[in-house]
Amino acid sequence: MSIESKLASINVYYSTHLTFILETVISTMLFWGYNTTSMGDGSIKAIKDRYRTSFFPSQESKQEPLTTNKLEKIDFQINQKPETIKDHILKMGLIYLFSLFEAFNKDFFQTLFKFKPELMKTKDKHLNYEALLNFSDIDELYECIVQEEINSLGYLDIDQIADTLMDKFKINLKEDFEYWKPLRENYYRRNIIVHNDGKISEIYLKKMSLGKGQLNEELNCDIDYLWKCHDDIKSYMDFIDDSIRKKFNLKSLIESL
Repeated sequence: MSIESKLASINVYYSTHLTFILETVISTMLFWGYNTTSMGDGSIKAIKDRYRTSFFPSQESKQEPLTTNKLEKIDFQINQKPETIKDHILKMGLIYLFSLFEAFNKDFFQTLFKFKPELMKTKDKHLNYEALLNFSDIDELYECIVQEEINSLGYLDIDQIADTLMDKFKINLKEDFEYWKPLRENYYRRNIIVHNDGKISEIYLKKMSLGKGQLNEELNCDIDYLWKCHDDIKSYMDFIDDSIRKKFNLKSLIESL
């Protein structure tokens, strides 16, 4: 398979899975009775009914009976759930979208480095003779170096990724990618959801140039935000793919399919 086709297949694979995640979020919300914008009494009833199913599995006759007090307690818990469920569904969707963003970067650039190993040339990293003699051939050596490069890429935040792309490929995300600012905000919001329970952290304040007064405010995401995030990541993938093809004079994405 040609390098053009390999890069095209990576773009198509991750673009398809991005949309699958978005559709899964929407269908899950609909399953729980949301119309993705508001809830009516009927949807709350449906949610309560589903929760009762999970709270009340098939009971053995020897188990203690459910008292009125227990039923009232469970009803109270169920009534607290609707917005919590919606919030978790959307946050999980955002987390999954950026998992695909990171996986795309790894797969795309791993393929590119294998195609053009000279891109990995640097005077800052060295291998000693003992390590070199452990490789059976040059391809095995290239594979090891590629993995080292890709592993290091996985530790970078989105700003560092932008700097790396500028240094290695002269791809200027900050100036030339139309959706850089919203994508960057999406990324750091994902981080505070994962690492700070969705509350604004010192890092988010600094990255977004916000005032100290907003520290620990909680950020959520609605379906419109998630949809836009999906589009931003998809646009990033297309931008990277197109930029690399132009830089190395490769056939376009359409021509490669």
